[in-house]
Amino acid sequence: MRTSIARAPRCRHCTARAGSRVIGPRWWHIPEISLITGAVLYRFSGKEFIMALTQAMRVAGDRPRRRKHVPGQLIVRLKPAVARQIAADAPRAATSRALTAAMPDEVRGPIDFLRDNFGLQSMKPLFVVEAGDAPAQPQALAAVHRAIARSATAAPREALAGFQIVQVKDRKIDAGVLKRLSASKAMDLVEPVPNRWLSAAADPMKIRQWGLRAIRWFDRRRPGAGRVHVAVLDSGVDAGHPDLAGAIEEYRHDGNGARDFLGHGTHVSGTIAAVVNNSVGLAGVANCRLHCWKVFDDPKRAGDDENFNFEFYSKALAAALDSNIKVINLSIGGEDHSKAEAAIFAELIDAGVVISTAMGNEFETGNPKEYPAGYADTIGVGAVDESHRRASFSNTGKHIKLVAPGVNILSTVPRVKASFADHTSYDSWPGTSMATPHVTGAAALVYVNKPKSRAAGLAVARRLIATATKLPSMRGRDFTPEYGAGLLDVAAALGRAKPARKRRK
Repeated sequence: MRTSIARAPRCRHCTARAGSRVIGPRWWHIPEISLITGAVLYRFSGKEFIMALTQAMRVAGDRPRRRKHVPGQLIVRLKPAVARQIAADAPRAATSRALTAAMPDEVRGPIDFLRDNFGLQSMKPLFVVEAGDAPAQPQALAAVHRAIARSATAAPREALAGFQIVQVKDRKIDAGVLKRLSASKAMDLVEPVPNRWLSAAADPMKIRQWGLRAIRWFDRRRPGAGRVHVAVLDSGVDAGHPDLAGAIEEYRHDGNGARDFLGHGTHVSGTIAAVVNNSVGLAGVANCRLHCWKVFDDPKRAGDDENFNFEFYSKALAAALDSNIKVINLSIGGEDHSKAEAAIFAELIDAGVVISTAMGNEFETGNPKEYPAGYADTIGVGAVDESHRRASFSNTGKHIKLVAPGVNILSTVPRVKASFADHTSYDSWPGTSMATPHVTGAAALVYVNKPKSRAAGLAVARRLIATATKLPSMRGRDFTPEYGAGLLDVAAALGRAKPARKRRK
């Protein structure tokens, strides 16, 4: 016996409410709750699939509203001239006492204020990739001096110099505190750390990858992308997965274990670059080389949500500047704009990096503008279902560039049970997180045989947008806030032919 519940549960990954129907010629999305098993039952084309009890418990009820900022952390940037002067003083100071004495009052004042009132715990330079000094402890102003000096001398670009991430014990930092710190003549920027979260909502399984058919992946011969390097900044990756092991060039999980506890990064990586024609599993969009960075901390307890680590994230972004990485996948989002984050994105675009970003899954809870998709020149990606209609959860806005398949997307997941997954090895998920890697893989294909440069990166992004397929729901318009320029079309992006026009469904 089954019955519908009065208040339908919300899916963790896509935020679609159970009981809602997505009208399409091939399937209906009608979740119910079984009173006997406690499992969620899905029907697709008359077939029934059972979601495990643990997953049913996870999707039941609304998820609490997420924090906009990471508690207890601040980003500060000293004015370039101040940071350079501190760096210049360091070689002339023979002792720690001399370094402390050389600290300008305009810098020492805010540090003392944080230490005395909020329990200053550490300061670390942002956007500095190489390992350096240990985190500067609040009791040692000399160590703080060295951290500031490194931020001035070891940053990969002048525009990124002087940034520090500050950790305090008291997690309640309000606007008044930020205003007081900003009043120092030495400060160029003071802002809270923005929170980011995961936007999840001849291979034997390739036939089940409807997304590849939707983006016309099969319709044109694809170039080899083995020399194109793509970065995935996410929850980690199962580097030993048989469909991914041959595609991973590098896996960085600084300060955390190698295991992908959430499974999100493994799913995203499979959509981009699961090995093709290896008689295992499924196919990725491009046979590119993956550089995976774990930018979420390992959970302290089973069932904990993701915990964004801005320090690792900023280091990963900076590492892409002067490397062979041409494309970055960011299936993450958050509501807060960050000047520090915007600065590194501007430098990445200038260096020729294409950045694919998820629009977010919060349409039904206010449809906020999310970042990094909201930054200029990134490719904001929305999600469509199998009927090529906007997924009910997919955020909209003027900053969207195009859409890609983002419902019931089959991809790789860890071989050890992950908290986001119902199964091991392979699983189907919804979310703009799942749509974004389709665009990332397509960007890697278009970027083949092109030197990395600002002009080339922007040209790749424009090509993907210009060749997108116009959908019936766009009603003849070239752009809509729901679909951007249309549905990703790999065959058109790789060829000279005009993209397919309206898809009839």
